[in-house]
Amino acid sequence: MKIFFLSNKNSCRSQMAEAILRTYDKNMEICSAGLDPADHISPLAIEVLKEIGIKLDPQVPEHYSKYKNMEFDYLITVGDGTLEELKVPPIKYKRKMHLGFHDPYRNSKTKEDIKQKCREIRDEIKTEMNYFFYKMISQQE
Repeated sequence: MKIFFLSNKNSCRSQMAEAILRTYDKNMEICSAGLDPADHISPLAIEVLKEIGIKLDPQVPEHYSKYKNMEFDYLITVGDGTLEELKVPPIKYKRKMHLGFHDPYRNSKTKEDIKQKCREIRDEIKTEMNYFFYKMISQQE
């Protein structure tokens, strides 16, 4: 099973989704990338995942074009807004989903406020990945 998470910056939500989904089955091939990637992964995303025992290594987010010649079973877009607002580049996939997780950095004034929002989004992502894995992936195998 090959899963591709696509977001705008690939610095927080898509990275968390990828790391969380990896905990369900190490044999899945999971990638994430951004349309306009940031230059680093959010340290707060790394920190809030560590709180629940998931390791997310600091790395440079990828540009989606790195994966343009691969075919995925699922393309999952994450981020604010609707799927129509996220420009989906020419990626080969069999099924497409959109998960609208809010940007924890938007409208936040303090580091602690952002961190709390990251925790809430982490928990939302964990719930969605649990459903995705047990209700959609496991059913297909």
